[in-house]
Amino acid sequence: MNNKETITIAPSAALWASAFVILALILVTAGRGVGNAAHAEMVSSAGDYTIMTTDAVNGEIVLVLDERNEELLVYKILNQKEIELYQKLDLSRTFTDARRWSGRK
Repeated sequence: MNNKETITIAPSAALWASAFVILALILVTAGRGVGNAAHAEMVSSAGDYTIMTTDAVNGEIVLVLDERNEELLVYKILNQKEIELYQKLDLSRTFTDARRWSGRK
């Protein structure tokens, strides 16, 4: 008798889950620099976009998850006056690189 169960996750659901895991890791890592835990201030979704803000050492960070283009955009708000693109991650490439680095094909 085989008691194994196979769970199948839709590719888009897996992508969303992975994106939020990466987002959580970014926030936890950012919080380590000051010794405080990172807390999300606001999360909002509209269409293919999810936006989240959080406090950082020198201002706020705005994270934009673009589902259509599979990108995670990280913006810094400086002195409550300027917004600056800090980092742009291509999620499909990020996951491909992660698989390669982990030794999986």
